[in-house]
Amino acid sequence: MPEYLYPGVYVEEGTGVHPTPGIPTDDGALESLAAEFRRSLRAHVPEWTEENESDPGVTLLEIFAFLAESLLFRADRIPRRRSAALRAAAALAAIGGVPDAGCEVVRRPLFLNGQLLEAETLAAEQDYQREKRRLHNRALLGYGVVSGLGVRVESAAAPEAARIVIDPGYAIDRRGEEINLSGGAALRAPKQCDTVFVTLRYWERVCASPSTAEGPLQGTPAVEEACVIGIAPSIAASALPLARLLRSGGLWQVDPSFTPPRVALPAR
Repeated sequence: MPEYLYPGVYVEEGTGVHPTPGIPTDDGALESLAAEFRRSLRAHVPEWTEENESDPGVTLLEIFAFLAESLLFRADRIPRRRSAALRAAAALAAIGGVPDAGCEVVRRPLFLNGQLLEAETLAAEQDYQREKRRLHNRALLGYGVVSGLGVRVESAAAPEAARIVIDPGYAIDRRGEEINLSGGAALRAPKQCDTVFVTLRYWERVCASPSTAEGPLQGTPAVEEACVIGIAPSIAASALPLARLLRSGGLWQVDPSFTPPRVALPAR
């Protein structure tokens, strides 16, 4: 679980492979989620036709189903497993890179007089608006740093007291999600590894509405749109690299040969 830094910003540090603690699982739910993943991915990746038990793709789907069930067990406020699995399957299909904006079909809900608006219908409207914004970002700007987000190392008398400082800034990831690091960040330098990447990724977290909310909104579930700063030897698939740090003689420094991706802003 990422560590809270300040509102909307979290930090995670990875230095290797860590065991996952045991989580109670429901075999029936796992089979249901795996089947849902298969049906969803048929629509998103029609060229995948190998579905026998020995196919590596099936093994991966079963792993993702286990992970999804584990997450749902932890976040028991999510009421509908099916819709969660559908959204997760769509996200998995998009991980491979920047989707081709010209090949996507975006659908929006059609509203009728007298229609009962359920939570799923309103969520679909939100998904439509958000996907249109992602398409706009990917097609017009691409992905990378928009502004700020410079990384530097502040040395100290004791090497272990050195800090990694990230300037405030704005970025767009490969999916077209907008990432805002409003207040920058100052983090301790890692104690292990000699090469690490500083990364930024978009993250959503189900939480309760702020206690300042009034009326029926107070205490109801909400989604916090946040970002996670990562410091790890490798770059996660969904993360945007900001810098590569090298340690020599016990001192960390920014690798000047590493250039983070930047958004190509239109000329004014």
